[in-house]
Amino acid sequence: MAETAMIISAISGAAGVVGTIASVNQQKRAARAQQQQQALQTRRSQRQAIRETQLKQAQLQASALGAGVVGGSALGGGMSSLQSQLGGAQGFASQMSGLSNQISIASQKAQTYGAVANLGMSAFSAAGGFGAFGGGTTPPTEGQLLKNVVTG
Repeated sequence: MAETAMIISAISGAAGVVGTIASVNQQKRAARAQQQQQALQTRRSQRQAIRETQLKQAQLQASALGAGVVGGSALGGGMSSLQSQLGGAQGFASQMSGLSNQISIASQKAQTYGAVANLGMSAFSAAGGFGAFGGGTTPPTEGQLLKNVVTG
């Protein structure tokens, strides 16, 4: 009977390890896909911002021509302003993409560490937990832990 329990315990432990590894791999795959999605969204936003800037520049030039203005500092200033706005928008989009990427990586690491912790706790429990240390199945109390600690 004890032999059967050991075999079942070993198989369960192995299944837990395999499941944890598969879970971590899938989390990594999902994080990579999310990063690709964010990069694609950033590129799309940047292209849209460029198109909008080009459209605004064309409208500005058409308005200036309609008013009989060819060149001049007002037209040049307006065009420069549009370019500056475009640069700011693209810089912001790049920063947001970078932050999203950092968030994805941190989340992935947290999930991985959580899976490792769960695996460790499962192994600890399978090995008898705190009972293996002769202290029963519950963790020691604060008083038990601090019994021989000198406070000053």
